[in-house]
Amino acid sequence: MHTQSPILTGIMALATATSASSLFAKRNSWGPSFSLGPSKHDIISTTTTIYPGQMPPNQIGYLLVWLGISNGTGDLIQSIVGSYPAGQSECPGENADTAWCISSEVFGNLPDGRINQWVGELTTADVNYENGISLNYTLIDKESYIWLQTMSDAVTGELLSTFNKTSGPMTGWGTAIECNDYNGVACIGTIAEQTYADLTIILESADDTFAETLRTASGATNTEMESADGGKTWTIAKITIPAMK
Repeated sequence: MHTQSPILTGIMALATATSASSLFAKRNSWGPSFSLGPSKHDIISTTTTIYPGQMPPNQIGYLLVWLGISNGTGDLIQSIVGSYPAGQSECPGENADTAWCISSEVFGNLPDGRINQWVGELTTADVNYENGISLNYTLIDKESYIWLQTMSDAVTGELLSTFNKTSGPMTGWGTAIECNDYNGVACIGTIAEQTYADLTIILESADDTFAETLRTASGATNTEMESADGGKTWTIAKITIPAMK
């Protein structure tokens, strides 16, 4: 097992700090994770497909599975696959309490320094999670650092969630599983293995040492990290995140 990288520690610290005034008031435990960074040059886009596995039934806490990019101090851009207590889901509809909730979010600070949680208007209770969920983060305007994130059905292409926001440069990439109490009752952790497939990260300029920043925790594994262009474009075929229980 590798130790946590500085960038993942920063990402997790940011998630904890920025949640203080949000619905997710306390981060109680973390599951297995994978991280990269900091990169020598900014990340400008990343894509992957997550297969989250079966959601725990009758959830009594907050279980949040996410891919985040950050620089460790500014905004944390997250695509969240969530399992919530009854009536607490970010998603509407009759499947809100029984299906993974797909939401595009950003945790960070308002101009006056107050902590805030931004959630895209489109959220989806995903009954077709076995298709996989394609995640895409793209820097669409370098001058203003506007990032567009999308979450789509990997088979049908249906858009499940999206959000865009000015969030600054990004140098870290990490997966996380948060398992948080609700009214003093512990959450039910993941019950199935999760995978991230066909990961691609594109940097603004080549960084031939980026793979050296790779870290995993609590049993997460990955196939070889490769670059065919000298370190600007990096790929990993599969990341495996074991179940928490």
